[in-house]
Amino acid sequence: MTSISSNTPTAVVLLGGNTADVGSLGVLPANAVVVAADSGVELARQLGLEVHAVVGDMDSISPTALAALDALGTEIIRHPIDKNESDAELALRYAIARGAQRVVLVGGGGGRLDHQLALFAVMFINELRGVHVEARLAGSRAYAVHDGATVDIECTKGDVIGLLPFGGDAHGVTTSGLQWALSDESLIVTASRGISNRAIATHVTIAVTKGRLIVTVDSPEESEVRP
Repeated sequence: MTSISSNTPTAVVLLGGNTADVGSLGVLPANAVVVAADSGVELARQLGLEVHAVVGDMDSISPTALAALDALGTEIIRHPIDKNESDAELALRYAIARGAQRVVLVGGGGGRLDHQLALFAVMFINELRGVHVEARLAGSRAYAVHDGATVDIECTKGDVIGLLPFGGDAHGVTTSGLQWALSDESLIVTASRGISNRAIATHVTIAVTKGRLIVTVDSPEESEVRP
């Protein structure tokens, strides 16, 4: 099981794109290494966070802002524009290399669909096995559950929980704290069975024997305005 405490080495990775309503992001971990993926530095200003490192091709951040960060002693890791990885992936890999055992990805949601889907994909890179990975995208949260792993999620009773197989079918799915519990069951990637579950406890546990899951968490108010 991935577990976190106040002493867990933590990184907050700030994503570019739409500016989030900071009130919907909740309380971010204290004493975290803050890594901005390129223009994610704009979100740092809104959140009042000190950025320790900026990672990316720097195509979305102004030279003036970059120079100001450099003057403050912020580490700047430049990559070519013609590269195989997104800035988000590069920032995530940087956080892992710094020894993070908990990573919170923060963004405003929306933006280009390929970037959104790619973000879920890189949450499963092999180096993240055993790392507690959480994405906060506007008012929604998402967690990656690797095969053979168990994830414990703090939530509010009544939250809408989605269990979505990622990259193939998921087997041996067992949950606790959900209204419609699963016990050593399968979720098929071409079906929608796992959506619209409900939290009946403040801690929800999800285990997967084989396959991978993206677990989503929305408040009832947020989910009611979505199709």
